[in-house]
Amino acid sequence: MKNLWKTISLISVLGALAVGLAACGKQSTSHQNSGYDSAISNGLNAVADNKFDKALTYFDNALTQKPKDTKAKAYRKQTQAYLDTQAQLKAGEVEKAVTTVAAGTKITGGAKSLKTKLSDLKQTAKTDLAEYRQLKQDVSDQLKVTDGSYDTGIIKQCQHINWQKKPYLKKLKPDVNKLLKQAGQQSNSSSSSSSATSSSSDSTATKTVSSADHKKAEQMRHNIFEADQGTYVWSELEKVPDTVVLQAENQSEAAGGDVGTTGSIIAKQYPNIKSYTGASSDDPNSPGAKDYLNADEAKQELSALDFYNKNQSHIEITGQKELDDAWEFTWSFKGGSMGGTFTVENKGIVSAESSNGNQIEMKTWR
Repeated sequence: MKNLWKTISLISVLGALAVGLAACGKQSTSHQNSGYDSAISNGLNAVADNKFDKALTYFDNALTQKPKDTKAKAYRKQTQAYLDTQAQLKAGEVEKAVTTVAAGTKITGGAKSLKTKLSDLKQTAKTDLAEYRQLKQDVSDQLKVTDGSYDTGIIKQCQHINWQKKPYLKKLKPDVNKLLKQAGQQSNSSSSSSSATSSSSDSTATKTVSSADHKKAEQMRHNIFEADQGTYVWSELEKVPDTVVLQAENQSEAAGGDVGTTGSIIAKQYPNIKSYTGASSDDPNSPGAKDYLNADEAKQELSALDFYNKNQSHIEITGQKELDDAWEFTWSFKGGSMGGTFTVENKGIVSAESSNGNQIEMKTWR
């Protein structure tokens, strides 16, 4: 009888021990899931706030909880692709950046929010690459000039490059500086050789024309402006010297062109006659396209709005979209229900609207 009770007691102890171990196992698994879920959630919140370094840390934490988890791995790969692309653009590795971000958009099993961010960054990188390639070609062509007949539009563009705002162009800086030095030296040489004129291009631009030629040039300005209304700025077109207008007209006629061709010839030398200095990203060769804002530059112009400056610490940019000649940003107040859109137009207008379509403010940023 005593042996029977001993056996029963032993079985009871073992049973209790098994139950305890099972409970501990469940508790451990529950704790692990809680840590994983928290890391994933915090990571996605960091992505929404554009804090990708923090997001990467959170996704790494999630992988320590579940090393083989495919979702956490995909989230981490997406975030790393975004960070690598940004670093490459800052380092001037713009072609490599386009390749990196394109691969990032193709990662499967990832987060939708990260895919959207990568797609937006891909468009920005592609626009930057188009600008880079065009400037590289323009500078290369201008360095071959030996008679001082430089394209004034390209020279002005090189003079006004903001290298901090456009780090993706940094590899071109040595050639740009070389061109500006070369053009400056030839201009000075031309100036010293004749006290009557500063350079051949300046003398052409300031040369006095007859009354008949002045009327002819004025009529051509009107023809250009009226033939393609909305494309040209009359106040800027008026500033173009008569000699330049007449020369462009002669070149156009010789090539069998029309009024539109004449306007395009003038715009190469005086890009400000265009009603906006940018162009859609799929047309990088049109006049002024090199000044088209990328997404980051457009965001900086939001500071022209008093509404944005007063509420910046409470505003969260939740999305962005590139339009034909503008960037549109969706926004909302942190922790609030109010939201709407910011629109930064390349022609120089920035505006804010609420989600119900009411205009909050409109300013110019140029």
